[in-house]
Amino acid sequence: MERWFALRQRRAGRLALTIGLGALLASSSMGWAVRPPAAEAFGIQGPEGPRMLKPVRPTPSEAAGIALGTLPEVRLEAVDRNALLREDAIGQRTGRVKALRYGVGRDVQVAVRDGNWYDLAGGARLWAGEIVSTDALGLRLHLKSAGLPAGAVLAIYSPTSGSPTSGAAGVARNGYARFDPERHVEFYESSETLDDLWTGSFAGDRVRVEYLAPAGAAAAALPFAVDRLQHLYLDPVAQLAKSLVVGEKDAAGSCENDVTCYPEWANVARAVSGVGIVGQDALFCTGQLLATQAQDLTPYWLTANHCISRPREAKSSEFFWLYQTATCNGNPPSLASVPRSRGAALVSTSPVSDYTLLLITGALPDGLYWAGWTGIKVPDGTDAVGIHHPNGDYKRISFGTKADKSACYDFQGTAGLSVLRITWNDGVTEPGSSGSGIFRADTQQLFGQLFYGPSSCDAIPSDRFDCYGAFFTTYPRIKNFLKAGPDDSAKRNDTCRQASAAGVGTAHHRVVKVNAPDWYKISVPPGQTATVQVNFINADGDIDLAGYTGCGGDAAVTSTGENDSETISLSNRGSQPAFVYWKVYLNSSTRNDYAMTVSLR
Repeated sequence: MERWFALRQRRAGRLALTIGLGALLASSSMGWAVRPPAAEAFGIQGPEGPRMLKPVRPTPSEAAGIALGTLPEVRLEAVDRNALLREDAIGQRTGRVKALRYGVGRDVQVAVRDGNWYDLAGGARLWAGEIVSTDALGLRLHLKSAGLPAGAVLAIYSPTSGSPTSGAAGVARNGYARFDPERHVEFYESSETLDDLWTGSFAGDRVRVEYLAPAGAAAAALPFAVDRLQHLYLDPVAQLAKSLVVGEKDAAGSCENDVTCYPEWANVARAVSGVGIVGQDALFCTGQLLATQAQDLTPYWLTANHCISRPREAKSSEFFWLYQTATCNGNPPSLASVPRSRGAALVSTSPVSDYTLLLITGALPDGLYWAGWTGIKVPDGTDAVGIHHPNGDYKRISFGTKADKSACYDFQGTAGLSVLRITWNDGVTEPGSSGSGIFRADTQQLFGQLFYGPSSCDAIPSDRFDCYGAFFTTYPRIKNFLKAGPDDSAKRNDTCRQASAAGVGTAHHRVVKVNAPDWYKISVPPGQTATVQVNFINADGDIDLAGYTGCGGDAAVTSTGENDSETISLSNRGSQPAFVYWKVYLNSSTRNDYAMTVSLR
């Protein structure tokens, strides 16, 4: 289970979690009074805030007061976008699966000579340069090698719409980036390993890289490499996808239904997100958070095996949350403005029922929902609902009926697959919808995820169906995961009175959860001071510390920064040994892991 500890949980304090039987029990007093059968779970509402708003983190050049101006650049020529669109159109006509290619991979090389050095106070130095892939709608960079030296900081952002030095507000708040197109900055510090890591998406065709080298660090070469990028040529959020025949149009087909027009599905819709994955190129699919039977808000996320099937693909995942209209048929937000999470661990996958279960490592925003599911066979004739991102566009909803699955085996190569068929009555699916769930209309429980099918807004009536991987086949493979999310080996310690006795030294792979802060205590000799430091990845969930001189009362000291570590010190000024206590808690997301170092002096 240790591989799953690289994920996070978050947030302290009292959370009122609204738990219900999908939308059916949203206003019921039943709550979770009835335990679901062993092969079922129902939906659960995630944290709703409010959160402590933290300062916008400056880039190294901002912190040093340096106006970078025009920088050297590494430039790649424009790609033939029309040729890529023709390839995509052919693939969509001949293929059955509904993943959407929206970017192409390109090799790039960045060296010290491709940027400028700036001398800073105290012997530190700042390197800055830019990477351009001409006419790209967005970029993702691949970083490899080299742990950064202690005290180093790497900042990556797009200066196209508005440089951070222009004073635009927004960057990373509450542990996850809001991705304001005017201010999207990703930070990497010495605590992170940059080997084989894809950044999130940056708007425009230009990305700026700043590297803060601490005093004494070698300057002959960069301690990281940028060796590849994804040139994003479709922007589903801004609806810039083009028809090869008629020119500009909305990405999704005209027969699709805005999910916001169906408030009874508002909860489930907030479990659904789009995802960008990097293999050779960039693909866009759909998936959804799944509730555990323990209702512990573990960020398990289900999609299709043909979208994600390898650990590297899972690690590259970029999740787009709440990409939907605020009012029925209203204007959608831009993709750049919706909350995002970056990174996941591969938990389980199989091509037989075409499923992949991920554990999201990046921090989650507030306001999400964890969908219910059933591992029990659903009979033909059951009304069903799909929620998805057709052509990578904003969230839509389709209505259909579970039907005889024999038509799903009329395609070559489908023998042996465990699928079920949905015939559409209103709405369909499209490229980008792959991995999206199909839900029972009565209980709002998921019972499959989109595999393949011929449906489209232009399809003849007999082709208005799709085939979904059957969750009743998937369930036996993942049932142990869906009982509860992974945790550390410490005993239950989510209150002061249950505080775990800590020792001097470093404890690794600690896990803190949104509704279960971690409490510790240590006996401090007279005249000595206990110092506690926790190290973590802030982008995966913002962890804070609070220290207490006794069990109860207000905190004597707190540490609530926005970087990758927090530190507090608690002294015993008495004449007898005394216990001090501290709480490790989340200010954002639903889980995170951390290392904790305790010393006495």
